[in-house]
Amino acid sequence: MLGLGNSIISSPKLGSAFSLDQVSNLATWFQFNTNISVADSDSDGDADISWTSSHTDGIVASQTTDNQEPTTTGGYIHFDGSNDNLDMDSTLTLNEFTMFIAMDLDATTNETILGEQTNTQHFLRFGFGNAANNFRFRRGNSATNNEEGPMSESITTGEVNLMTIRCFNTPSTANTTLEIRRSTKSGSTITTNQVFNDTGSTFLFADNLLINTIGVQGGSGGPMDGKLYELAIYTGKVSDSDVALIEENILNRVV
Repeated sequence: MLGLGNSIISSPKLGSAFSLDQVSNLATWFQFNTNISVADSDSDGDADISWTSSHTDGIVASQTTDNQEPTTTGGYIHFDGSNDNLDMDSTLTLNEFTMFIAMDLDATTNETILGEQTNTQHFLRFGFGNAANNFRFRRGNSATNNEEGPMSESITTGEVNLMTIRCFNTPSTANTTLEIRRSTKSGSTITTNQVFNDTGSTFLFADNLLINTIGVQGGSGGPMDGKLYELAIYTGKVSDSDVALIEENILNRVV
């Protein structure tokens, strides 16, 4: 499990000189208030939205279908809970991974944060079963590659929840460990708690998790209702010390 356990940090921006791309194996980084465009990319007379990764991967997440376009204000992307989504121009294939999702959900009713455009069997979802403390993650077959369960804390609305997900091979076994942490910030105080930890044979790291869309499952299912402030994905297991740096850096930027 994350050696950091539960923590409260009260400090100025100690991580202000730190950047997420200083940590190895960064796959993509959609940064708050950075590289967001509302240019009319399809020349149909209205704004289209795109968000380009701040990392060297250069992945662009965009939408030009008018009734599926999320909006942007204040540096974040707002999904309306109907069918808004951003499609990525490249697919991420993940085995072991560490993911940081800074979000403020407007509802907790099966909110899909990430998915695959044409395959409903790859997704990460919070608020599963309309419960604010529940999640469901799937990476392939629903019978053997599914992880779900209650977290020890509920996701709260009206504030940024930074969810850190770490999925990795359990040493000397064929099992996978899945960890979830939840961090919030009030004033200068960051509070972080590990809210889920499980080791087993479901959601196996050896099976590919395919990600190429933000906000829906399989093109339309379980649409996200809320604001996405920042998303960073690493291939592999990020160390405890780097996890803490990344969490602090993101929260100090978006809150």
